[in-house]
Amino acid sequence: MIATLKSFLPLFIATVFLTMGNGLMSSLLSINMRLQGYGDQVIGLVMSGNYLGILIGVYFGQRVVQKVGHIRGFAVFAAVITAVSLTHGLYMSAWLWGLLRILNGLCVTGLFMVLESWLNEKVEPVFRGRLLSIYMVLVYFGIGSGQFLLNVSDVQGQAIFMIAAILFALCLVPISITGAVKPQPLEVPRYNFVKLFQMAPLSMVAVFMGGLINSAFYALAPMVTLDMGLTVPQVSLFMSLTIWAGLLFQFPVGFFSDRMDRLTVLYSLGLLVCLVSVGMIVLGRLNLVMLYALTVSFGIVFSIYTVAMARAQDNIDKKEIVPVSAALILFFGVGACFGPITSSLVVSRLGPFGLYYFTAFCGGGLGLIVWSLRKRLPSSLADQVPTIPIPRTSPVVGAIDPRGIHLSADDDINAGASESGPDESGGLA
Repeated sequence: MIATLKSFLPLFIATVFLTMGNGLMSSLLSINMRLQGYGDQVIGLVMSGNYLGILIGVYFGQRVVQKVGHIRGFAVFAAVITAVSLTHGLYMSAWLWGLLRILNGLCVTGLFMVLESWLNEKVEPVFRGRLLSIYMVLVYFGIGSGQFLLNVSDVQGQAIFMIAAILFALCLVPISITGAVKPQPLEVPRYNFVKLFQMAPLSMVAVFMGGLINSAFYALAPMVTLDMGLTVPQVSLFMSLTIWAGLLFQFPVGFFSDRMDRLTVLYSLGLLVCLVSVGMIVLGRLNLVMLYALTVSFGIVFSIYTVAMARAQDNIDKKEIVPVSAALILFFGVGACFGPITSSLVVSRLGPFGLYYFTAFCGGGLGLIVWSLRKRLPSSLADQVPTIPIPRTSPVVGAIDPRGIHLSADDDINAGASESGPDESGGLA
């Protein structure tokens, strides 16, 4: 295992630099635009550009990597995103920043595609569960740590954008100098998303709702907490606590997801998101400690995607794992595009806590949908595959099939007691 970790060290270092830079930029732009006096809806529209770029990157990124190879493709995306970060600091314009956010999302998706295809192809099956867990931890660690970089320099100055650009540039170094054998070229399949939706409709709806909530939080939480009266250092801590709590929640949620009906788990997650959001509205105004405690609980929202993906994989054939995973990324991305836009409308009418009115509505809606459909959909503990907690980064890592991982007692902390295969007849997920 130690030798395997050493071989993937360049990839892991690049992941930390990439996620730190991306985490910093997301919160930095939201805060910066608020301090510049931009309205809620303008900020929401600009921040949604990142998720539109992610959707474009799912298709465009694969073609770039397929044409020029992994290392050259990684270099192209790293160079462009470095330039994008610097351009933010040169000129302040909502239109320009919106276009730059689209480019940012496209490049981030391309970078993750290279990293994850490398990880997926070169790791031995016996180590795959543990390597994926380490990768997920590093992704959340990087995004959460990037929030603290808001305190390094003036958020309205040029230096802070240079710091983000340096991080993006540094992620290129370990990949460029690695002596590891590069993966095989990416294939660019064609998907019929209507048919894929019909294979796992509930999972698609769940990740769509998760995309709405996740993107709304990432895009507007820095701005609304600033409006609540928090200082920039307090905002950075608020964001980090939520993100790191999201990482910690993956493991207990995965544990229960493997031992209970996943529809019950999804219903419970929607209800919990709704309750925590209402708690934020009612109690979050009391004091800073209560606000921090509630946002830690809000981290449960990051588990929705993992459970929805596991549910989708329970009732489909192994050959459908890759297209269904790509469809899940697509539906999550579509929801993420609309999250900042729709939530900003609520915030503009209800004030800073309007963000949590929005997340309460989405969480309650998810719970209601799952509750109303759970008796009509097939569900069997014997057919459930082990839950592998993975980040929502690109379709490459999303295509991991838990049934192909050789699990042992310490291979995957979330492995359930049942490791039987899926219902070969298929079914709705």
